[in-house]
Amino acid sequence: MTISTADLEAWRRDGCLIVRGAVAPEQLEAVVRTVDAEWQARAGNDHMIDILSGERIGESLRLADASPDLRRQVHKLNNLFLRRETVREAAFAPRLRAALETLLEGEPLICNSLNFERGSQQPFHLDTWYMPPPVEDRMVAVNIAIDPMTSTNGPFVYYPGSHLIDYYRFSSGHIAAVDGELHLCAAYMQAELERLGLKAETAVLEPGDAFIWHARLYHGGAPILDPDATRRSLVVHYWRADDLEAGRVRSDANGAYLRQTLRGELAPA
Repeated sequence: MTISTADLEAWRRDGCLIVRGAVAPEQLEAVVRTVDAEWQARAGNDHMIDILSGERIGESLRLADASPDLRRQVHKLNNLFLRRETVREAAFAPRLRAALETLLEGEPLICNSLNFERGSQQPFHLDTWYMPPPVEDRMVAVNIAIDPMTSTNGPFVYYPGSHLIDYYRFSSGHIAAVDGELHLCAAYMQAELERLGLKAETAVLEPGDAFIWHARLYHGGAPILDPDATRRSLVVHYWRADDLEAGRVRSDANGAYLRQTLRGELAPA
C-alpha cells in the first residue's frame, strides 16, 4: 500500500489513519481459531489475561488459573504475538505493514499485542504511559477489527489532533506513567483538549479494517450498550526495529518482534 499525500496530511493533522480491508478474512479466522485454542487448552497455559469487568475487575492471571466464565467478561488476552505465528501474520498483513513502514519511517517491530472479545471500555489514555518507545514518537498502534465496530458494542473513541499536544512529563522527567500521578496527566490532557477545542470521535470499522493511531493519540473505549454483542479485535503496538539492540529482537518471515514481552512474563516457547 502506498499512502497518498492526502492520507499523510490527515495523519499529521489527526494522528490516525484507517486502512480498509487491510487484513484478509482467512487471517482473521486464523486469529479467532488461535484465541479459541488458548481457552480450550488452559491447563499449564501461562499467557496472561487482564479482567476489565465484573467482580474480578482489575485482576491479572494466567489462563491456567482462569475459569471459562471469565471469558464472558471484558478482558484482554496479552501477547500471543510472541508464540503464535497466526497473530504475527495478521499484524504484518502486507498492506498494513507497508503503511506502518511509512508512518514509522523504518521497519516495524511488534512490542505488544492484545486480543479482545468485547469492547475494552477503557478510560481515555495514552499508550506511551505503559510502553514508551525507545525513541519518542516512533511508535504506532493498530486496532484490527474482527467483528464490526458499531455504536453499541463499545467502539474505539479518540480525539483527532490530540497527538499534537506536548508530552506530559511525570516527576521522573519521562513520559512513562508514575504511580499516583496519572490523575495529574489526565487533568493536563483535559485542559489541553478544551484549550484546543478538540472533540471526541468514534471509529466505525468492518472486519479486516485497521485503525492506525499515533502513540500520543488520546483514546479509550466507549461503554458497551449491547451486553450480548462481541467486538473481537486484535490490537498491536509497534516500535521501530532499528531503535533496539539486536539481542532484543527476533524475526520470522512476517517481520520483527520483541524477544521477550514487555511485561516480562513470557519468553518464546
